Amino acid sequence: MSENAQEPGQAQIQDLQDQVADLQQQLQSAEAAPKPKGHWVRTFWSTVLIVVACILAPLSVVSVWARGEVTDTSRYVETVAPLAENPAIQDAVAARITAEIFKYVDVESLTTEAVAAITQGRDLTDQQTAALQALAGPVSQGIESYAADAVNKVVESEQFEAAWVEANTLVHQRLNESLTGQNTDNAVKVEDNQVVLDLGNLIAQVKEILIGRGFTIAEKIPTTETTIVLFNAPNAALVQTGYNLLNTIGFWLPLIAMALAVIGIFVAHSSHKALAWFGFGLVLAMAVAAGLLAVGRTAYLAELPDTVNTAAATAFFDQFTLFLRQSLWAGAAGGLVFLLGGLLLGKGRAATGIRSVPVRAAAAIQGWLASMGLRMSGLRRTVASQATGLRIAVALLALAFVMLQRYKTPELILWTTVGLLVALFIIQIFASDSPESPRTGEAPAASTG
Repeated sequence: MSENAQEPGQAQIQDLQDQVADLQQQLQSAEAAPKPKGHWVRTFWSTVLIVVACILAPLSVVSVWARGEVTDTSRYVETVAPLAENPAIQDAVAARITAEIFKYVDVESLTTEAVAAITQGRDLTDQQTAALQALAGPVSQGIESYAADAVNKVVESEQFEAAWVEANTLVHQRLNESLTGQNTDNAVKVEDNQVVLDLGNLIAQVKEILIGRGFTIAEKIPTTETTIVLFNAPNAALVQTGYNLLNTIGFWLPLIAMALAVIGIFVAHSSHKALAWFGFGLVLAMAVAAGLLAVGRTAYLAELPDTVNTAAATAFFDQFTLFLRQSLWAGAAGGLVFLLGGLLLGKGRAATGIRSVPVRAAAAIQGWLASMGLRMSGLRRTVASQATGLRIAVALLALAFVMLQRYKTPELILWTTVGLLVALFIIQIFASDSPESPRTGEAPAASTG
């Protein structure tokens, strides 16, 4: 190639390089230029609103959970009902009932008296007498084992499950009466700053079984209000104040937090960045709250009195707070969805590339439908004209669905997000321009907006 032929090409390359340099300089100048006053004002208020919303989010979860568990007897009973089949709870209840029975049935004295009655008036050698007296210990152990077997039979039966539900229903109702100041007697099962469960009904069942088996000495067991500690309530006045506070803010706090987050995102100069930061803050706040709950669990169990069965208390605490833990991690999962959504809505090359994948897939499906004769021009035009509104509508429906669920779990967030993405993809299919349009002369049915 001649030197004259190369010069025009080099000149064009140089011209393009100069244009690129000018554009880069203009871009740097634009970035270095001071932002308008309104930009910083919007950013400030958006930041404040989003931070407050992130702080209120875990408090909202706790208030909703506590309001449900503390003020709603049916929800509380539904939560603790599975504990009737928990081995730690069964062992603790069985041990407490057995101990109560043998407060009134002195097995050792009974066996000693029985041996004495057998030996009395009989011509027995010293060796024979010693042998009979030596049987007192095994006989005593046998009677104790016999009684314990009857207790275990009751504790592992369906009757125990029914009694457990009935007793927990009663104790929750009485606890509510105590916290609201409605109780007019001393029957409330709150003793020494502890919430306890009455086992009197179960002891009566064990008594009937023992008598039915011929262990008539069980008739000595009186009707008693034997209890087992469910959890500590160290400051009754503080608990009562918290109860009233929950009734006041438990319903409104989540709505306030949600409203602040929505306003903060729309006030921001860059909504997609605000959404991403809100998602990050939500994940962080929920994780911190879950960590504090774990620390509180350790501290609570460490301060239990020696008279409380630690294994049973641990099982009860874990079951009682199960839905709180699930709700906190569900909130973190929701925050992760917001974070990814905010990042994908950005203008970066990666975000644009990722968004283009479902757009191209939707357009390809639309073209395949058109090739099958399913053009649906009217439907496509309608969806295309209302695409943004439809996307907002399905997103709000997904949010409303999650909020209406009684128990919010990470799985609920995951599958709701999957359903939302599927709905958005279907909207995109009908909002896409059909590749067949240029060939058929048909006007494009929709945009990919």
